[in-house]
Order: sequence, then C-alpha cells, then structure tokens
Amino acid sequence: MLYLFCGILSGAILAAICIPLFRKEDTLESAIIEETEWDLLQRKKEVILSNIQDLDFEYKCGKLSEEDYQKIRGEMNAEAALVFQEVENLESSADLDALIRREISARKDRSKTAAATPRTTGPATTIACPSCGSKNPTTNRFCAECGARLKH
Repeated sequence: MLYLFCGILSGAILAAICIPLFRKEDTLESAIIEETEWDLLQRKKEVILSNIQDLDFEYKCGKLSEEDYQKIRGEMNAEAALVFQEVENLESSADLDALIRREISARKDRSKTAAATPRTTGPATTIACPSCGSKNPTTNRFCAECGARLKH
C-alpha cells in the first residue's frame, strides 16, 4: 500500500513538472520567440546556397568530375527553386508578417538607391570649413580635417 501511494505521488509530481515543458503557450512572448515558416524557409535557402557555393569550390579544386558536378548541381538547383517558390508563395499570400517584411525590404531598397544616386539639383552636398577651407558633407557638424564646428 505504501509503495502504491509513493508511486502515485511520484507520478503526480513528475507530471506537474513536465506538463509546462510540453504545453504550447499562446502569449505574445511565445509568438515572438517562435520561429515562423518564413524564417525556416530563409534558413533553408541560405543553407542550399551555401551548399552550392561549396560544390562549386570543390569542383574548381578538381575534387569532382564534370558528370558528378553537373548531376549534383542540377539537384541542388531544383531544390533551391522549390524553396524560392515556397518563399514567393508565402510572401504573396495575405499573411501580415510577410506583407510587413516586403514593405521593409522595399523601403530599404528605395533608401539604398536614393543614397547611391547623387543629387544634381537641390541643396549643396558639401560645405566648406570656415577654418581650413576643406570640403565636408553637409551631414557633418564638425570638419573632418581640423575639427572646427561647421556653420549650416
């Protein structure tokens, strides 16, 4: 009788400890920490592209024959195409997270192209230092040559 009681008590304690470990929470913190399908696909894409780079390196080093290289490269390209298609399908869906990622990516691209193209019209892009006369970008507050304060 005592062994039965100890067994039941041990099982209850073990269950009380283990149940929270296997229960999925629907809180905001767990949603933030949880990896999404898009994250998994991005990681898979990075791994496949890395494997293709390694394969190319091995072939250039002479460790693979032309036939083996073409066969393995074709398989990897097909796998990469499937992952790219899955990413595209996920991003083209009405998933809010995917829409946010697309918008952020588009804004980053726009800011990169805006920074890459020099302005020909509009305000001056450089300012002369009043102390030493060197040219500095208008975003600088101090001269890059002498450290004097720039007047804007």
